[in-house]
Amino acid sequence: MRTAAASLLALLAACSSLPKGEPGTLLPEARALHAKGDYSNARRYAEAVVKGHEEAEEAEEALYLLADCRRKLRQGTRSFEHYRKFVDKYPNSRFAVGIAVGEYELGMAYLRDEMPGFLFFGADPAFGTRVLDHMQIHFKNHSLADDALVHVADYFMKDDDHEQATDALKRLLAEYPRSEHTLWARFQFARTLWLQNQGPLYDERVLIQSRRAFEDYIGTARMLGEGERQKEQIAAAEQMVTRINERLAEKEYLIGRFYERTKARTSALYYYRHCMRTYPGTEFATVCAKRVGEIEAAPATATVAPEEPPAKG
Repeated sequence: MRTAAASLLALLAACSSLPKGEPGTLLPEARALHAKGDYSNARRYAEAVVKGHEEAEEAEEALYLLADCRRKLRQGTRSFEHYRKFVDKYPNSRFAVGIAVGEYELGMAYLRDEMPGFLFFGADPAFGTRVLDHMQIHFKNHSLADDALVHVADYFMKDDDHEQATDALKRLLAEYPRSEHTLWARFQFARTLWLQNQGPLYDERVLIQSRRAFEDYIGTARMLGEGERQKEQIAAAEQMVTRINERLAEKEYLIGRFYERTKARTSALYYYRHCMRTYPGTEFATVCAKRVGEIEAAPATATVAPEEPPAKG
C-alpha cells in the first residue's frame, strides 16, 4: 500500500512539476504541444517560460498559450487571470486578436453553463459577464465586442437585473451605433427602463426616458423598413407608449384628486387640465375632463366627491 501510494504521489509530483530549460527551447515545445491539442502538457511548458523567464522575449507568446490552454482545459478563473495579466502587460501585442477571441469564448462558455464549478455544482454563469465586459472594454474595435455586450445585456434581462441590463444596452447603443444589433438594443433598452418602474413608487423621469426610447425605436425601425417581424415589434412599442402615457396621466389625475379632496379647487383644476393637454386620448384624460366639467358647474364653495379612477390596464 505504501509503495503504491508513494508511486501515485511521485506521479502527481512529476505531472505538476514544470520542465526545466531555456525559453528558446521551452516555447517551441509548448507551441508544438498546443498545436497537437495536448493542452495539459503545453500548459506546463508555457508556464515554465512565464514563471521562470518572465522578462524574456518568449514570455509574451508563452502567456498567450498559457491562457488558451487553461481555457481549453476548462480552468476558467485561472484562464481569466492570465488574460487580464496579458492585456495589462502587452496592450499592443500581436496576439491581441487571439486574446480577444479567447476571452469572448471563455465568457460564452460560462453563460452557456459549460464550465465546471465546485464539487457537483456548476460554475456561476454571471462570471461570464465579467469576462465579456473585460473583453469589450479592452478590445472595443473587435468584431465581437458588440456581440459581447448583447450577451451581457441578455443575461441580465433574463436574470431580471434591469439596471445592469440597461447599462449594457446603453453602452451598446452609444459605442456601436452601426451594430447589426441596434434595433434589438433600442427596443430592449426602452423595455428595461419600463421594467425598472413597476409598482406604486415609480420614477416619472425614467418612465419618460422609456417612452422616448420606445419612440426612438419606432422611428428608427420605420426608417429602416418594416418586415413582418419588425411590424410586430413596432406594434408592441406603440402599445408600450400608450401604457406609459396612461401611467403618467394617472399620476396627474391622482395629484388633482388629492387637491380636490383638500378643497384646493384651483390646484385640482390645474392638474386635471394638465393631464388633458399632455396625455390626450388616455382614460385618465377622459376622467379629468369629466371632473373639470363637474367642478366648474358646481358653486365655488361646493365639494363634489371625485369618482374612483378607472381600473389599470
